[in-house]
Amino acid sequence: MIVNFKFPLLVVAFFGIALTYCGSLSAASPFVGVLVDPVLLRGVEDVYLDGDRAYLPCREGHRLTVCSIKDPTQPQILGSFTHPALDQAAGFALDGTTAYVASNSNHQLLIVDVADPAEMKLLGKVLIGTADGPGALYKVAYRDGYCYVALQQGKRMYVVDVRDKTEPKVVSNIQVTTDNDGPFSVELRDHYALVGTLFGRNNRLAVVDIQDPLHPQLTAVLLNPHLCQVSGKIVGDRYVAVCWNNNSLLVVNISNLTKPTLEAVLVDERLGKPNRCEVVGDRAYLPMVEGDGVAVVDISDLSKPRFLSSFTHPLLDKTYGIAARGDLLFVGSREGNSLVVIDRRDLEPGSASGLVK
Repeated sequence: MIVNFKFPLLVVAFFGIALTYCGSLSAASPFVGVLVDPVLLRGVEDVYLDGDRAYLPCREGHRLTVCSIKDPTQPQILGSFTHPALDQAAGFALDGTTAYVASNSNHQLLIVDVADPAEMKLLGKVLIGTADGPGALYKVAYRDGYCYVALQQGKRMYVVDVRDKTEPKVVSNIQVTTDNDGPFSVELRDHYALVGTLFGRNNRLAVVDIQDPLHPQLTAVLLNPHLCQVSGKIVGDRYVAVCWNNNSLLVVNISNLTKPTLEAVLVDERLGKPNRCEVVGDRAYLPMVEGDGVAVVDISDLSKPRFLSSFTHPLLDKTYGIAARGDLLFVGSREGNSLVVIDRRDLEPGSASGLVK
């Protein structure tokens, strides 16, 4: 069941039945386009853009859904991949026409041919850790034939050789914490992997030297009460990230990756429990898990980030994923089961929409 809104029309039809969205969308709304599907977009975890496509791993939907964003006013589903080995899709990385999808509960990394979104095919899979072990498999990063995967179990980041897509194999791993936190995020910078942890008394950002993927080395650890999850975007020599349970945005100086430092912290309840971060120019855009929308932070002075505005709407129920292209934000909602395209200019204070606060 797909609901596609092309504004300003609010009445759509499928299966011969006309439906009207039960809410108000003014002509000044920041919405550019909306796609809702309670099955194929169930539980959107993240949004990744590549060319004319948006890739949406869906946690509760146990699938990877690919959408066309060629016309941002009318995003369309091109295809959706499911497999018995894929439970909650929590991590995703892309290399050309090959996708790497992390299955959260059973700890499988799946390799999927996405050349034709209507006919996506499983190429190979590999178990990370043990299938029945505690913890969850989270985010994935890819570079030069290797995947770097965060697994809470064992508090480790695993390295997977995926040069043979049909027979991927775990070649190494490294423990990044001995406390009660566990790995969540993985970002790559130069020959380092930056691993953020969560669910602990003391969360951290661990820096791992991956110059030799077969022998990763823990290089540095940044500990701070404001840290958790460390999910965000690297901009120059700064890592702009968020911590959902602290309602905070963080700026980490990574100019020297052997000694990262926390440069600035913004703590504000109006951030609505953010768990992702996208950066465009001097603005950071934060999907709000509890705020059901997007918060905007001014980062023109990275040493003093400040809250600017937020926008909420029922279609953005439990906002999770976000990606940007030009002036457009592509926002995925885990309980709204939606992909919403927003003109970010309309999120500025005093914008014509009049809907931000």
